[in-house]
Amino acid sequence: MAAAIPRPPDRHSAHDPGVRTKTDQARDALGSELPVFADAWVDGRGRLVQTRMSVNMSGARVTLTMALSGIGEPVRVTVPRAADTIPVTKVGGILNG
Repeated sequence: MAAAIPRPPDRHSAHDPGVRTKTDQARDALGSELPVFADAWVDGRGRLVQTRMSVNMSGARVTLTMALSGIGEPVRVTVPRAADTIPVTKVGGILNG
């Protein structure tokens, strides 16, 4: 069974052919082996509480920082409608986990 992720808002849609084309062009120009630098913070109990990833793409530095909180607390999840999801059939790219 393929996982599904929520469909991004239309203005940032990953299905916008222009976005896909520009991403492919950037990858072709920069190569598929982009150096990605990552930092991770853990709390006193060994739990991941923050990450930061940085990549330098032709002089443009891109940094993503993610803070995690509420670890171990219950969450409420609403399953999106099938029409609001995109099937994930293949995972690829520089940040495979």
